[in-house]
Amino acid sequence: LLDQADYQAQIVPCLVKLFSSTDRATRINLLQHIDQYISFLTAEVVTNDIFPHVMHGFSDTVPAIREQTVKSMLFLFPKLQMAAVETVLRHFAKLQVDEQPSIRTNTTVCLGKLAPHLPAASRDRVLAPAFLRATKDPFMHARNAGIMALGAT
Repeated sequence: LLDQADYQAQIVPCLVKLFSSTDRATRINLLQHIDQYISFLTAEVVTNDIFPHVMHGFSDTVPAIREQTVKSMLFLFPKLQMAAVETVLRHFAKLQVDEQPSIRTNTTVCLGKLAPHLPAASRDRVLAPAFLRATKDPFMHARNAGIMALGAT
């Protein structure tokens, strides 16, 4: 196993290159296993080199990619700079009305879990409308997620 310096020199450049790949299988695998390597990535690398590629997953035509992109925000979000945070919030707003019920549900769940990482101004502006919108969702699990998120925040 590598120490931090070797990981930064040998592995991080490879990860950055892999994230730039347009191959969906590669992207979904990277997103599914992000918890295993996120601790080795600096905030600068996440914001400047990885997030610009990851955010394309929010609007991917394949629902599995969209859903995994939402889930990966639990790990990426704390390392993002403010401009990227606002971008995530805009994408989450669009995904709350996605055609796939599981994506709408996971977006609400993730937003609830990310609430402590939001700046106060964004928290006040975004959370209540997002969670209230979820309570009106036709999918029962999305409604439950909205209610649970309202209660937790």
